[in-house]
Amino acid sequence: MKAIAFRGVGDVRVESIPDPRIVEPTDAVVRITTSAVCGSDLHQYHGRAVVEPGAIMGHEFMGIVEDVGRDVRAISRGDRVVAPFSISCGRCEWCLRRLPTQCSTTGRAVFGGRFGKQFPGGQAERIRVPFADHMCERIPADLGDERALFLGDILSTGYACAENGGIRPGDTVAVFGCGPVGLLALQSAHLFGPARVFAVDRVDYRLKLAEELGATPVDLDRGDPIEQLRAATAGRGPDVVLEAVGHEIPFAQAIQAVRAGGTVSSVGVYVEASIGFPAREAFFKDLTLKMGICNARNYIVPLMPLVRVGKLQPARIITHTLPLADAPRGYAIFDRKEDRAIKVLLKP
Repeated sequence: MKAIAFRGVGDVRVESIPDPRIVEPTDAVVRITTSAVCGSDLHQYHGRAVVEPGAIMGHEFMGIVEDVGRDVRAISRGDRVVAPFSISCGRCEWCLRRLPTQCSTTGRAVFGGRFGKQFPGGQAERIRVPFADHMCERIPADLGDERALFLGDILSTGYACAENGGIRPGDTVAVFGCGPVGLLALQSAHLFGPARVFAVDRVDYRLKLAEELGATPVDLDRGDPIEQLRAATAGRGPDVVLEAVGHEIPFAQAIQAVRAGGTVSSVGVYVEASIGFPAREAFFKDLTLKMGICNARNYIVPLMPLVRVGKLQPARIITHTLPLADAPRGYAIFDRKEDRAIKVLLKP
């Protein structure tokens, strides 16, 4: 089959590899119908997150079940399914605590990632999904791939970011970063009834979409975002700041921008062992900080009805749908923000 392999910094290639097969009786093999390039894939693409040359990329995927192990009961051949980006057994202490990203059985594994045991990713024609009864969620026929795919990662992550912010009706919210996760966090924030939502970025077409989704743009190229947000909130700052970048500068700006006693919710992926932290600012502001990798398996089922009725519209962020063979171009335009790229889907 064809798959996208990492070969070095800035170098992903279409390669032929053996088809996956059932290894454990709890496995399923899924024929992928849609996958995507994620912002966290760029950490590997840039060399910030170490993966071995030849690793198969990607952790956002969905498709049709082609084969199942003898112990699989919840799904069958022919089912259309989505799976979360992190791999979990559903049975260990951490899974039972609803922290599947901390799964002790898999060692916090991610499809196509470097944590825990190594599992090939989803930018391919087929994939082996372990613990299939726990991992795979059936998708109804009336929910197209473009609406369902992001349940496995970035929609769940964006929603969790907003939920962790503790947004209350009438609050003022600022979203730092208008990439795919930030835009979905922005959509999710509206579900909690804020009076105003600000979107902080410097990419004009991302800010334009954020505005269409109900946010007031804050352009980084027009000045200090902290000063802009304070000016727009009578000097107090937003009640809640959602950080969806994963970089030291916006993280620090989020803490500096939020009002005294406010909340910062961070889901940006940090691959560095440590970053600068404005501890004095956070301490004397008496703020609340929530951060961490999203336990997406917990959100797939509850968010699905919100997508079905249109309260969440994840397809709004899709700008490109390319053949799998064009994945190297998809990575390049997404990385360089060319051709107004926000979210790139891949079709085998």
